[in-house]
Amino acid sequence: MRNKTYVLPSTFFALMWGLTSLGGLLYSNLLIDHTYFYENSAYLEEISSYQLSILIVVFAAFLLARLKCRKVAIRATAGFCCANIGAIRHKMRWILYLFFAVGMYRLISVVSVTGLSYSLMRLYYIDSRPNFSTYELNVIRIGGYLYQFAVFYVCILGMESALRGIRLKRVFKEFLLFIPFQMSFGGRLFILAFFAPYIFSYLLTYSVMVIRDKKKKIDRKLFFIIALPLVMLVVLQILKMDEFISMKTLVDYSTEIFYTSTSYIHMNELWSSLPTNYSLGYGLNCLGIGSPVYNQVFEQWDVDHNSASVCVPSMIPQVFLDFGKEGSLVFFFIVFYFIEERAMMCLQNLTTKKMLIIILLCLIAYQTASSSAFDCLRAFIVGYICLVLFVKISQKKLPNL
Repeated sequence: MRNKTYVLPSTFFALMWGLTSLGGLLYSNLLIDHTYFYENSAYLEEISSYQLSILIVVFAAFLLARLKCRKVAIRATAGFCCANIGAIRHKMRWILYLFFAVGMYRLISVVSVTGLSYSLMRLYYIDSRPNFSTYELNVIRIGGYLYQFAVFYVCILGMESALRGIRLKRVFKEFLLFIPFQMSFGGRLFILAFFAPYIFSYLLTYSVMVIRDKKKKIDRKLFFIIALPLVMLVVLQILKMDEFISMKTLVDYSTEIFYTSTSYIHMNELWSSLPTNYSLGYGLNCLGIGSPVYNQVFEQWDVDHNSASVCVPSMIPQVFLDFGKEGSLVFFFIVFYFIEERAMMCLQNLTTKKMLIIILLCLIAYQTASSSAFDCLRAFIVGYICLVLFVKISQKKLPNL
């Protein structure tokens, strides 16, 4: 069976950037209402043209990787089974409890100041962000790393659900343990942060298992799990705007499913804030250090309380400021060719460990539309460390892992 039947990083990249691009197109052309784009959209045409170049280059990289690996035969080994994945998830569950504890601590700290108003929680984060104490920053930093481990756990949960069937009670329980930390910022990221990796891992595992059993069907509960986060995105936006939930507000805010459209606000403000001449970062931004010009822009945003500083970013800004327009296209081609090629090669003699590596690569492709280049890199590194640690522990009892 050839690899063209499989869900791969390119699949998730296309889904996420298709959604993001559609939202940006509708907003910037005023086809759906968004106050910001009526008032300030000077650089959107330039950004859209640049983004189109990126997408063409990335899909060329995906195509080349597929052409290279077109003769790769796919075979799932005996090590890829329910028992192995279930054992790994069970051993990792303490991470979710630790993440919940840190999240609840921060959530209670915020609620003690703002009360239960979700709109005030968001305003509190935006207003207090420039003045966080060292202690608060460390709590957020610890929570950020635990979040990456927790996302990896969610991926394993999605794999297990594809193999054993979806248990809604377990999924919702894990969701409640997952969400407090990100809820403390008053945003909506916690919704997609849980459900997107879960759904993608489910579909990826399902696409592999169909090769083993042609009669295998997608659990119908998955359609409910896909619909739920879309509704939650709209409801949370209504609460953020301090309005009542009604049929009218649900309809009015239905366009909020284009969640990552705020990345265009971030980029538009960045492009308008850049000086005429500046030095490239050559990797400083992608590594999370920050180039002088990017740090300067963010410092000014904090002073001006510019909401662009807390808008959902994408992979584009940091890479652009590190390598320039032409250099970034080369960077994107190399990175995404490697991602797709590695994922396809892992499909040979597929084991649980290789499957988890594929999922990590798929997460990068998914997160590029809603996370910075540094966040994508950090997610992969932390996830891989988590993979190595727990697979090594599990191999004592599961030698074929």
